[in-house]
Amino acid sequence: MSAEVYLLTGYLGSGKTTLLQKWLTHLRITDQKVVVLMNEMGEEDIDGEQLQGFGFPVKKMLDGCICCSIKGELTEGLKDIMNTIAPDRILIETTGVADPLDVIDTITHPELYDRLELKGTISVVDASRFLDLNSRFSSTATLVKTIRNQVRYADLLLLNKTDLTSPDVIERVRQKLSEINPTAPIHATVQAKIEVSRLLSVKRTVHERSPGNEISRPIAVQKSIGRMPTMDRLKQSLGLKTSQPSLYNSIETFSYVFTGPVDAKKFEDFLYDLPKNVYRAKGYVQFHGKPELISFQHTDNQVLLFPFENFGPKMVAVFIGEGMDREIILNDLIKCYG
Repeated sequence: MSAEVYLLTGYLGSGKTTLLQKWLTHLRITDQKVVVLMNEMGEEDIDGEQLQGFGFPVKKMLDGCICCSIKGELTEGLKDIMNTIAPDRILIETTGVADPLDVIDTITHPELYDRLELKGTISVVDASRFLDLNSRFSSTATLVKTIRNQVRYADLLLLNKTDLTSPDVIERVRQKLSEINPTAPIHATVQAKIEVSRLLSVKRTVHERSPGNEISRPIAVQKSIGRMPTMDRLKQSLGLKTSQPSLYNSIETFSYVFTGPVDAKKFEDFLYDLPKNVYRAKGYVQFHGKPELISFQHTDNQVLLFPFENFGPKMVAVFIGEGMDREIILNDLIKCYG
């Protein structure tokens, strides 16, 4: 049985921990097994101390960002949790400077892919600070990118701290959020107050492969984020065909289980030739004539292959990206058997 995973993101001080406290208060009256994973920069845990007493196991990851320096710790922690606790639900609160894409990368480890189900990403936005944080004049390019990705990849947006700013600013923030992510519902809140049923019913905007193996197409975004020419944006808004593929507003993942060994050279070429909208590819594979299992990683045209001593993991490939054409990718992958 797989565990439901909810990813809670948002910039520092936006109200993530407050929301998590309210969420746990509700879950405390249920009979479900819930585990909380918290990530905080620095050597001291501040927010985690606020969650003691709710009766749920809390795993803390300190002095590093969940998306970079402690990726391995998160993966190993999830393995341990699934093996020892086997929870029904896992709530992950990231540090405020984490990029959701990198976080999703860490929770789609090939050894965990069929044991975890990402139900959705919930992003908490500070209405009183978002416009400044999103401005290249007030923030660094890296911070702006992180802030926008926290919005762009969300399946539910909480526009929090609306009591600390004016209606005019709130409306401007709403417009900007809708521009970055046109499909995620936006709920205005004060002190992160929202019905927990809305959190639990969050749905990913990209559909997974259906039981009948049909491919469900993602919902196209009507506005791009600086990656589509103006004329194409105009054509797309009018429902006309553009010269470039539509962008998609949410990360999707899918996996493929190998049926046997593949050709080493063909497989390496396959990884290098993956399209740009495949952000990550990883897993375990076996090559013809080689007894050992091979662990592989693909990121930004960088391919890493190295022997894996433990032959326990099954041979599987996991892909993470936006608007991926699964049929083409899988057809190219199958050619590696020959």
